[in-house]
Amino acid sequence: MKKFIFVFFVFILNISNTFADQNIEIIGGNSIATPPIAVMNFTNDTSTTNNLANIIATDLNITGDIKAINVINKSQIESSVKYIVSGSVIGDTASYTLTLNTESNTVLLQNKLLNLNKNTRLLAHTISNQIYQKLTNTKGAFTSKIAYIVVDKNKYKLIVSDYDGYNPKVLISTNSILSSLAWNPNGSQIAYVSYEPNKPVVYVQDLYKPKRYIVAAFSGSNSSPTFTPDGNQLAVTLTKDGGSHIYLVDNTKYNADSIAIPVINWSTIDTEANIADNESILFTSNHDGGPQIFMANLSNTRTPQRLTLNLGKYNTTAKFAHDLSKITFIRRDGGTLRTYVEDLTTHASYPVSINTSLDLAPSFAPNDKLILFSSDNNQMYLVNTTGTTQTNLKNIQYDQIIDQRWSNSY
Repeated sequence: MKKFIFVFFVFILNISNTFADQNIEIIGGNSIATPPIAVMNFTNDTSTTNNLANIIATDLNITGDIKAINVINKSQIESSVKYIVSGSVIGDTASYTLTLNTESNTVLLQNKLLNLNKNTRLLAHTISNQIYQKLTNTKGAFTSKIAYIVVDKNKYKLIVSDYDGYNPKVLISTNSILSSLAWNPNGSQIAYVSYEPNKPVVYVQDLYKPKRYIVAAFSGSNSSPTFTPDGNQLAVTLTKDGGSHIYLVDNTKYNADSIAIPVINWSTIDTEANIADNESILFTSNHDGGPQIFMANLSNTRTPQRLTLNLGKYNTTAKFAHDLSKITFIRRDGGTLRTYVEDLTTHASYPVSINTSLDLAPSFAPNDKLILFSSDNNQMYLVNTTGTTQTNLKNIQYDQIIDQRWSNSY
């Protein structure tokens, strides 16, 4: 087994930012006509591009739900602005206030936060979460994490970072191929496929202690892991019995006595499982002649429902939204691969990615408001689920992006 690099996840909270916010490029308009919000520079915040106000405004704009502007002081605030965020930094404490831009300056939200680790970005993301929830009644996901696999100078690396690509930490670095990421429900483990034993096997990496182990190394190929809702098992794609089919394996160290329980054995290729909290399972199958997305329930997998109807001959890598209202997936249309969303009630489907053509592996933010994917020229993107605002995470720059996945936890 090749040597791997383990980094305690909590160390991410202690490392200062090494990038500048101009590395986040937002295109497109706002998805709803929310009146703008002005975020004033915090008193005693001496940072420049990494100041609290700039990060908060960027967070809010990325969602497409709120139009935020960073201003130096109140004299720059126009009358069209409805909300104002102001604050100050004193020692290890940051205080902020969200008010209406009226003569009464009605206070909508006020809080004081400790910043003992001197992590400006984490502090700003926490404030963004609170403001976003106050204005939209939806939890903010700005303190969540993403994981991605890249090729960097001939090394395959598994990296975890903040949702916007800042504070990257390498968990694994190896000469062997890595692919197929999956987070467990509480964000403490990541599953992935590695060729370190000279064949594809499934590993689970613990993020809080120096521990990883193989969960699936059956004969043939072991690939496409996803955790069950309780995190105690994983659905994996195995070829041990001929064809590619989906099995359940325990989230424990693989040994000669390990068993794999058949779940989906419907066609010659059944793969890319994703399991929801209600035990619905998405998967890709060639049952109808080409890769299409189907849904079944773990209690009855004999009669899956095809979800990608009238969407061409190639649809893959589907992921549930956490509220189970929709899925995101990749559709091939001619020579392009686009990120799509399908409403599971109406079954209406529509593209959400903007000006990209080779999209890969989309997944939802924990609050289902944004989708993470990669595309042309190995660029990482966030797009809102209405397809009106897209963000290029330009600080994620590597020779190749293999896969990426948004954590399930906030």
